[in-house]
Amino acid sequence: MALMRKPGSRRGIFRQPLQPETAFSDRISAYLALQMDSLKASFARIWETPIASSLTILVVAIALALPASFNALIQNARQPVEALETTSQISLFLKPELSNEVALKLANKLKQNPTLIDASLITKEDGLRELAAYSGFGDALAALKSNPLPAVILLKPKATDADSVSRLLIDLKTLSEADKVQFDSEWLQKLQALLAIAERSVTAFSLLLGFGVLFTVGNTIRLELQNRRNEIAVVQLLGATHRFIRRPFIHSGFWYAFLGAILAWGMANLLILGVRTPANQLAELYNSPYRLSFLRLTDTGILFSSAILLGIAGAWIVVAHFLREIDSE
Repeated sequence: MALMRKPGSRRGIFRQPLQPETAFSDRISAYLALQMDSLKASFARIWETPIASSLTILVVAIALALPASFNALIQNARQPVEALETTSQISLFLKPELSNEVALKLANKLKQNPTLIDASLITKEDGLRELAAYSGFGDALAALKSNPLPAVILLKPKATDADSVSRLLIDLKTLSEADKVQFDSEWLQKLQALLAIAERSVTAFSLLLGFGVLFTVGNTIRLELQNRRNEIAVVQLLGATHRFIRRPFIHSGFWYAFLGAILAWGMANLLILGVRTPANQLAELYNSPYRLSFLRLTDTGILFSSAILLGIAGAWIVVAHFLREIDSE
């Protein structure tokens, strides 16, 4: 009789594998609850010192807002430049002695080129009429006995990158009918180079200000550690681990960076808002649909993620150094 099992004992055996999973989920729930409690306590501690905390958050916000706003302005400047690239064209000036019929045959031949979207001809007579209409020297040009202007073929390339356009220009210069080849968007390439320099300058500027955020948060956490030095020593005597001591200060670094990022996001968008009206008015003067845009979703994500990483890293470094000093005492 002692070896016999009760009917319910078999069901209890099958429940045993579920116990580790339940224990693991309980540990996860307890860990998340502990993190939430620590986050709330850290935020409450920041709230208790509004002036000092506000100054730290303001410094962090300014350090984050400057590169974010400059980067947004550069990205806005790239939009019309990229739009102008699509309208760039190559002017192929033919030799003056060539007739319009020869120029028309060449234009039709170039239309078959797979690297070109279109090829349109400006005859000698059309060129002279445009020059007379826009130069203000109509009477002087009318006195000429012959037309000195050559026929011009306007070409629109499919690819506007530097390598493709360079190869196309070399091919056009080898034509026997060609006298001069001019790429009308060379100034755009120079503008792109200036924008690239500006982007790299903003990147370097962002790195420097990122170190500023790191040091600002770290210094604030260092002062808080010094103020709570005796409390930490007592907690260590009671058996508290480094992880337990480190947790609230890491969360404080998170809050300083997160709140600073929110304020920086608002500052950057306010700066763009101040420039938006004159920029839109300038676009309307050129009949352009371009409008200045605020911080994009990706830029906002980069702003918040980089700020939080810097805040946590600054707090971690300072707390780790502080705990090493206490252990060595």
